[in-house]
Amino acid sequence: MNERRTNASRSKESPKIKSRGEASDFEGMGAKRQRGGNSPKASNPSPNLIPMEKGHGTGRPDLFEGRPSESGSGGEAVTGREPETERDGIPIKPGVDVVKKKDELGLSNRLKGCRYGPAQRERIIQEVEDRYAKGIQKAKTLRSLGVSRSTYYGWLKRTPRASASISILALTEVEARAVMKKKQAEPQLSHRRISGVLRQEGYSVSPSTCYRILKERGWVWPQPLREAPWKVPHFEPFRPNQIWGEDWTVLTIADLRYYLLALMDYFSRYILAWGIVPTVTQKEVQQLLTLAYFNEGLEREEHKPMLRADLGSPNTARKTRRLIKDLEMLLRLSRVHRPTDNARQERWFRTAKQEEIYCYPTYPSLELARSSIGDYIRYYNEKRPHQALWNYTPAVVHRLGNKTQLLDLYRESIRMAKERRISLNRMKKETRVVCVNY
Repeated sequence: MNERRTNASRSKESPKIKSRGEASDFEGMGAKRQRGGNSPKASNPSPNLIPMEKGHGTGRPDLFEGRPSESGSGGEAVTGREPETERDGIPIKPGVDVVKKKDELGLSNRLKGCRYGPAQRERIIQEVEDRYAKGIQKAKTLRSLGVSRSTYYGWLKRTPRASASISILALTEVEARAVMKKKQAEPQLSHRRISGVLRQEGYSVSPSTCYRILKERGWVWPQPLREAPWKVPHFEPFRPNQIWGEDWTVLTIADLRYYLLALMDYFSRYILAWGIVPTVTQKEVQQLLTLAYFNEGLEREEHKPMLRADLGSPNTARKTRRLIKDLEMLLRLSRVHRPTDNARQERWFRTAKQEEIYCYPTYPSLELARSSIGDYIRYYNEKRPHQALWNYTPAVVHRLGNKTQLLDLYRESIRMAKERRISLNRMKKETRVVCVNY
């Protein structure tokens, strides 16, 4: 039969189990715990250990506790340690001082992940140094305060940075002054548009650099915008006049409703044709398509564009479809309640409204409306940098007709700007060295 062993025999084979108070070294001096010869021996552990409630002497020992976490008599520890009231000439404070000290340093109810303030760091460092002068290890103090050692020593390593040498690719004073002058002359321009406009004037300054310069002077304000409803377009053209987008929006002229029709090239965002009409019918749509078709000289081209439009009756009319077929074009209608199917055209309407149409409560007359909107469309096509086109204008992209060459041109401008900065900064550094030696 299987014979069951007694607890006595089990205690000889099983490893010795210590209480939580015994497992930690309260003194923190690196020496092993020495048991007195006359101290009472612990009884054999039970084979079935039962977790006990936390009581006096259990849990992690704290730095300022007056007694170690061991069971024993009230006045003197069972291990033959020094009295509670004094150790190495240093009085021991009760454990309640830890809570008080944490309250003073603002560490009691500190949430995980919160940063320490500058004044709080200095107080913690001073507290650790004071305790260390009294013979208490820094690690003990930091553990009691709940501060990481790496965080504490990271604070000590942080010293004021020495003045760094000027980078050879640093922005020149002329370029920085050009950014500030452009912002002062046209405050409505964002840092991205300033970068694009300056590139046309011979300065190649990145949008992030423009943002840094403007932010240092408080010339940047937030412009919260709705996120794009899509990330990857369903139609991505690779040449001009491959996909066109057509739509119209409402205008107010002399307190009357008018409509702005526009036809855009998806490849370059170039506005091919536009018009302002009191109502939109199939006649106006046909005139718009015919005007753009012959202005672009597509009658001599082999490949004809595809037209993206919504399900409005002027677009789906029989005569409109017949005209599109005669021009050898394709009509692809958007889905119901899906403005993102013609997203680039809709996005242009928002830009035009934000920068031109909404600037006036109403246009006083039809002639003034056509003149003002016409000036804006010419500015948009010829002068306004477009972020999706590497801050080139739609007219440049439409005439070039190749985004690979456009990207090479962009990289070449960046390279030339870097070389110009290197040469200017080298000259400046050499001038400084000569002045110092002299």
